[in-house]
Amino acid sequence: MNDFALIGTLLTSPSAAFAELRERPRFWLPLIALTLASATLVVWYYGAVDVAWLSDRLLNTTPQLAKLPPETRARMAAAMSRNGMLISGTVGAFVAVPAVYALQAVYYLLASKVVGVSLSFKHWFTMNCWCALPSLLGVAAGAAVLLTESRPLQIDPTGLQVLSVNELFFHLPMTAKGASLLSSLSLISPLSWALTIVCVHTWTKRSWQFSATFALLPSVVWYGGWAVIAFR
Repeated sequence: MNDFALIGTLLTSPSAAFAELRERPRFWLPLIALTLASATLVVWYYGAVDVAWLSDRLLNTTPQLAKLPPETRARMAAAMSRNGMLISGTVGAFVAVPAVYALQAVYYLLASKVVGVSLSFKHWFTMNCWCALPSLLGVAAGAAVLLTESRPLQIDPTGLQVLSVNELFFHLPMTAKGASLLSSLSLISPLSWALTIVCVHTWTKRSWQFSATFALLPSVVWYGGWAVIAFR
């Protein structure tokens, strides 16, 4: 089964797709798609946003920055150029996406050794990439925002997370307490979590309870710790 056929199988019969990936783990198609999509959205946003508006918003609504001396804030505003944001955002997308999946794979590799599951780092990295594919829906929603918003563009980066808990329910500004956490959680997240559970169940042949605990523990720890820091 080729990778494009595998995408269709993932939608209709995820267990069969993961059984195929257990025998032949590979990750390049979803990894490239996810990285390019993230980088494209970043380039599109910073190429269209009103940079003066964005820098002023960041400097005046972030409590720590608002307290700085005027001359310091002026230097920071001058340093927030469009090219600088484009470069840092693009590099960040190309580095952050694979790095996150790699860190998750390290956790699953170590945890699998503890519970007696013999699967390689490549298997777990493959799982992370394929199970993250639903996040492309969020990228498409962000692209729709960029297509329909008037110019000059005056929306926060979090405004591209159309399907996030923050945008749908809380509407916190990007510098508000907990805004980044709520923006990282979306209606798509449960889809990725469900795929991860199915993958673990298919690969380990363990119970659904074991599979859910094994698959979701890093997310519970990560978001739980983030929430404690964000809302303290």
